[in-house]
Amino acid sequence: MVIFYFLLGIIFLSPLPYGANHDWSWSLCALLVSLVSISWACYVFISNRKEFFFQHTKTILDLLIVFLGMLAWSVLQANTEWLTGLHHPLWAMINPLINGTEHAISLTPSDTMMSVMRLMSYGLVFWLSLCFSQDPERAKTVFTGLMTMGFLYSLYGLIIHLGQLTPDGTPYAADVTSTFINRNHFATYAGLSLLCTLALLNHGVTASSKYHIGGNLGIQRFIEKLIVRSYLPLLIFFVIGTALILSHSRGGVSSSLLGLIVLLGVLNINKSTRNIYMVWVFATFILVGTVIFYMSSDGLIDRLNAQGFTDEARDETYELTWNAILTNPWLGFGLGSFEEVFPMYKSLFISGTFAAPHLWDYAHNSYLESIFELGFPAALALFYCFLRMAIICLRGIFVRKRDWIYPATGFAATCLVAAHANVDFSMQIPAIPYTYALLMGAACAQSYTGKKRRTKKAAE
Repeated sequence: MVIFYFLLGIIFLSPLPYGANHDWSWSLCALLVSLVSISWACYVFISNRKEFFFQHTKTILDLLIVFLGMLAWSVLQANTEWLTGLHHPLWAMINPLINGTEHAISLTPSDTMMSVMRLMSYGLVFWLSLCFSQDPERAKTVFTGLMTMGFLYSLYGLIIHLGQLTPDGTPYAADVTSTFINRNHFATYAGLSLLCTLALLNHGVTASSKYHIGGNLGIQRFIEKLIVRSYLPLLIFFVIGTALILSHSRGGVSSSLLGLIVLLGVLNINKSTRNIYMVWVFATFILVGTVIFYMSSDGLIDRLNAQGFTDEARDETYELTWNAILTNPWLGFGLGSFEEVFPMYKSLFISGTFAAPHLWDYAHNSYLESIFELGFPAALALFYCFLRMAIICLRGIFVRKRDWIYPATGFAATCLVAAHANVDFSMQIPAIPYTYALLMGAACAQSYTGKKRRTKKAAE
């Protein structure tokens, strides 16, 4: 279906303009996603397939209600002129200085509404991917596309890095960043691509292990079939893995490794999904990856030796963010307001001794920043959405008789982004949540049995 491939094109190209982190690029992505959503909705209702729409509403009804409730609260933060008791008290001080009359919970109402637009576009990508990926072939197309784009972006990053084509003095000139500004953002994207690659590689491993021949002949036959069936995912895995290591991102490498281990571990919990050959293949990856790591990761090792996994400036930021949260824990300062509001709380330590001003553009901890902006109740609602998707995927691993690799990958992807969100802000760079939403839509769609997906091709 044309709409499906148009959606894929938007998501696959979103990392090109610096992870879609500029106003014009993410706004364009949000506009295109909205147009795709309207086109799909018109097609579904004109073709009299409304039951297809309501079928999916029932499967994720609680997730939908919580997400929309969180968005409604965010809109309320920016439009509360009639709720005088909820206005942030700073407006009473600011308005006389600027001859203004604005009142709201949010201290930056315009930023709040723009952030709402971002979240809505992420939600639409998840919804569209969920609907389209009822067909296993489309789910496989999503994963294959993410694997391919991860390979292309990684290859581009390696060419720039190894060819020393980045001008001296450019930030992160010694790291692989591909089309992203920050090495940590690229590392998260590469980690998600690696999970998709391992998922597709698993298909080849499963097919190649069906020859029940013992001894050396059986191993030889398995290796031959694996190379024939899966040479491309094998190549892509090593290319993306090398680019990930050369990003020198401590959090990105660690969280990606966690995601890969979780994926392998989840697959071996269920007897029906257990495959000893996959363990061997993954062990080989670990061995070869270790060799690559020690041959090409001097920058990462140097960073670990110098800083470990802690950062004094970030720790100070976390403490200040928490202190700011305690001054307004329930209402928040407004979605998207951190960059403008946090400077009121930043200490001389950050502004005087730490040279990177972007440190306090973000909290470098998405959990703290979400609570800062939304307040505890709405932030917990946002966290619930991620948890609910992970639970859907985890359940799908044990319910599905086949295609369980998709929900398993979705669960591992959530572990990856959840771990990295604790030390960085990659999920606030639009290309990353767009990619994650597309992946999770396909993973959640394949978490239900065929009976619950009775209209497998209803979107065609």
